[in-house]
Amino acid sequence: MIIDLKEKSGLGLEFDINKQELFFDQDLKSTLPAIRIIGQMREVLLEKDIKEPEELYYMYRDVHRFSDVSILEKHKLRYDVTVIKPVCLGKEFMKTAGHYHPGDFGELYEVVHGQCFCLLQRPNLEDHRIIEEVIFVEAVAGEKIVIPPGFGHILINPGPDYLVTSNWVSSSFSSRYELYKSAEGAAYFVVLPEGDSQVTPSLRISAEIIKNPIFREVANLRFVRPAKQITRFGLIKNSPVYNLISKNPKVLDFLNHPLDYEYGDVFVKASGN
Repeated sequence: MIIDLKEKSGLGLEFDINKQELFFDQDLKSTLPAIRIIGQMREVLLEKDIKEPEELYYMYRDVHRFSDVSILEKHKLRYDVTVIKPVCLGKEFMKTAGHYHPGDFGELYEVVHGQCFCLLQRPNLEDHRIIEEVIFVEAVAGEKIVIPPGFGHILINPGPDYLVTSNWVSSSFSSRYELYKSAEGAAYFVVLPEGDSQVTPSLRISAEIIKNPIFREVANLRFVRPAKQITRFGLIKNSPVYNLISKNPKVLDFLNHPLDYEYGDVFVKASGN
């Protein structure tokens, strides 16, 4: 089975589920994935003794059209694609390992296929086991998730389909994974409700959220959805973010100069809260 990603990503991309492989059109740089396996994730799992599945998700870094190399270098930007399986990690929904950024760098995600939870957390600067703010984002294909400065984050696939995301990020830094590992995961674990044995099509209403006891203090969750349009960042629902690099790359300046911008309107309150 093939997942056609062309319309939502704006690039000639397809994911072959049987081969577990992303295919690229000829005008794109073809890149091999970094494959996250369960042995690399054990520290951040709720159930640390699970052994399956072996492969969890696939990270294709620095995807781009050959014609865009010079403009990407000029603006210090990198575009990645991540494919996350729709199976569970024991009781937990499939998730990424989680990372922070050094300094104040943020990130921009786009849901290309499937549906997504993104759990953001802002730690106390003196003690990373005190979490001062936690944001639970629900998003579907075509929506964008802006990661504000100072927040670590994980992506979660509540299923039942594969989750494919793209992201723009500054090429000036490397992500930091060690704080999530030392805290044995994010501030909260998102799991199947008691009695359920499989991923269902519904979103948050079918999820149970468990606080991570490793943290000394954790803020209450704030449930949000992405804003449909953020003009200053060039973001419009269902308009692929890759195209920004050719239309107006300056709107992505917030990824390299995050403190020059405001982020108070990037999310809207989720219904039912």
